Amino acid sequence: MAALDPLTNLANRRELEVTLNREVQRAIRTSETLSLILFDVDHFKRVNDERGHLAGDEVLIRLAGAWSATCGRWTW
Repeated sequence: MAALDPLTNLANRRELEVTLNREVQRAIRTSETLSLILFDVDHFKRVNDERGHLAGDEVLIRLAGAWSATCGRWTW
């Protein structure tokens, strides 16, 4: 459970750091390509400010659901 964000059920920052380090080392060792995708939610602060944090949470939950449905929770 400590590896997952309780709101989104996606891997948290600590899990990212552990996994990224491991995968970078593996890519170096095997000479394979490694990709990392990051995305930013434009105007997210405005959602929280104008509609409240519960609405912001709902945005994050829906984005996480879309990400998981497309790429899977564990994409590495």
